[in-house]
Amino acid sequence: MTTLTPRQQAALEQMGITPLTLRRPKVPLALIRPDREALQQTQLAADLLLLLDTQLEACPQAAAESEVAANRYWVMGTARPGTQTHLYSPKLDKPLSVDEKRRLWRSLQRWL
Repeated sequence: MTTLTPRQQAALEQMGITPLTLRRPKVPLALIRPDREALQQTQLAADLLLLLDTQLEACPQAAAESEVAANRYWVMGTARPGTQTHLYSPKLDKPLSVDEKRRLWRSLQRWL
């Protein structure tokens, strides 16, 4: 996993976010999103995958969970509480507010 720069650490600290540590080993992750193409242009998704020590190319992408088999699913565009195997987040094709980023980060911490 990568180390955060001092600037990144300060930005996270200002939002009240502490860096996460992975409690579970790396497992296959599927990205569920109807518009697959836009994800490659989303910097936030790329940053989150970097924190998960996963490459976008290594994650199968599908429009629905039934299209792909994986141990974990990141479902974008659905605002629901996460489960042990599912992370739900807003669509990442528009800038998120600080509160939305904070909720996403906390969901990631619980999910990991």
